[in-house]
Amino acid sequence: KARIVKSIVIGASAGLGRAIAEVLAARGHDLFLVSSTEKDLAAVAADLAIRFDIQVGFQAMDLAKTDPGLLQSEVTKTIGAPDNLFYVAGVSFSEDRGAIPDDVAIRLLAVNFTAGVRIVNGFLETLADNPAANIVGIGSVAACRGRRGNSVYGSAKRGLEFYFETLRHYLAPHACRVQFYRLGYLHTRMTLGQKLPFPAMQPEDAARKICDNLGRDSGAVHLPRWWFGITSLLRKTPWVIFRRLDI
Repeated sequence: KARIVKSIVIGASAGLGRAIAEVLAARGHDLFLVSSTEKDLAAVAADLAIRFDIQVGFQAMDLAKTDPGLLQSEVTKTIGAPDNLFYVAGVSFSEDRGAIPDDVAIRLLAVNFTAGVRIVNGFLETLADNPAANIVGIGSVAACRGRRGNSVYGSAKRGLEFYFETLRHYLAPHACRVQFYRLGYLHTRMTLGQKLPFPAMQPEDAARKICDNLGRDSGAVHLPRWWFGITSLLRKTPWVIFRRLDI
């Protein structure tokens, strides 16, 4: 009998996280799902368990108040030692520009950076020498260069990307592989109603590409890949021009 792969998805109740959970479920993975909204999470877990005949555990958790030890205990008790960890969670706010309320800054940092570091760190010893293991992080093209909009969000995502760089280097002699994605716009609740300057990708398409890359030592890549040209242009724009851009 083939071994069942076990995956944790942080930020699984909507958008890309839910799409990744569905792709993994269709491929026979047992799942442990985490998000902040228990009602939505329970519905997703029940749907995937019934449709794909897999084991699905879940834990509603405010990532600003993360308890990695509790999460480890719940995952082990429900599905056993995990093979894959996906940190997909992210949050942004329109007021993230210049001086913002302290509670908004705290939430942006916690969800987009701090919780990711703490959760991955909590599972690192379990995953490091598992030959089937992957740690996957979702960043943003917003972190390509500091600007007046999305300033704390972009800073947190850049911090998460740096942490995943350190993971890739630390795990190089080990079995676990690391992938990180600099994600462009997606059709999700975060972009609903916004006038976007570039095309948005469907979460289902992004999820399939991400899951297809499991097992690869790919480091950080843009998704879609054409974002590489746009971010390169922004990074190389001279300050005398960049300072005048209202972005």
